[in-house]
Amino acid sequence: MVVIPQTLRYNLRFAGQAAGEQRLTLEPLRWGARLILEATVELPSARFGEPRTRQRWESELDPTGYPRRYRERVEGREARVMEVEFLRDEGVVVVSQGKEDLAIPYVSELHDPLSLILAVARLELEPGEVQRYGMVGGRVYVERLADQTLELPWGPTPVRVFRLRPGLTLLYYDADGYPVRLTQKVGDHVFEAQLLQVQRQEGQPQPENREGSRQRRRRRR
Repeated sequence: MVVIPQTLRYNLRFAGQAAGEQRLTLEPLRWGARLILEATVELPSARFGEPRTRQRWESELDPTGYPRRYRERVEGREARVMEVEFLRDEGVVVVSQGKEDLAIPYVSELHDPLSLILAVARLELEPGEVQRYGMVGGRVYVERLADQTLELPWGPTPVRVFRLRPGLTLLYYDADGYPVRLTQKVGDHVFEAQLLQVQRQEGQPQPENREGSRQRRRRRR
């Protein structure tokens, strides 16, 4: 698994209205990689939940892309923290929430929400084919749908589309493997995250939006 140090910036929408922004940072480490998702979510109405929350999700991955540790913190009216340790050698997963710890047998490979995004990007499925992934406390089924072309801020973009169940989440990846859009059905409404910009780090090329990247690929043809 090769991870380039970079930050992906997204805008958020809920029920068709602006709902904040988020950043997904990828950091290579000597023993794997770290993914950090930081979001400020501002719901358009209190009837949809807490009007404003700050969220931070962090996943530490081994060289094969499976998580070693996952941490999730949500700050709203109260702070909620959950940590998960994937102790493969000991055959156990430890889930900590508040003062409570729960041990789950580690009998097959598991993903967390962030490592799953990278795993789906590497899938080589044909439309209609399904891949199952183990998650803490359950499983997710990923189905490849027909390719689409999205009208994004930088122009028409061909994307691969995957549907995740249970629930109804759609992940859209461009030709470079970037998750350019995520949509999730929440009650009667749709929550959406759409990529705005990719920022390189530590000596990588300077910040670019996807339009600039698309134009350079066109010139190389």
